[in-house]
Amino acid sequence: MRDGYETFTLVWSGCVVAVSYQANWLNSGQWHIELRCDERLPVTTTGYRSHFVSNDAFRDEGEIENFVQSWLDEAAHSNEWQAYLIDRRQLTLF
Repeated sequence: MRDGYETFTLVWSGCVVAVSYQANWLNSGQWHIELRCDERLPVTTTGYRSHFVSNDAFRDEGEIENFVQSWLDEAAHSNEWQAYLIDRRQLTLF
């Protein structure tokens, strides 16, 4: 655990995602949420994503896991992610 951050692991669509978060990041009035994954996710092409959410978005830390799950689920409906999934299944010669 990094200084001031809590962490948990989420398995989303077969991908292991490490989630770190901190409430009231740098006294900014926002939660800082970081996602790290060895694979591409619908919210990041690199496997890393830093995201800020207003402190009043969550009643408690328990809601963060549901937020991340919903965020990934919703982003997975995008045309870009669907095209990526199709391309990933295709064999390429070059």
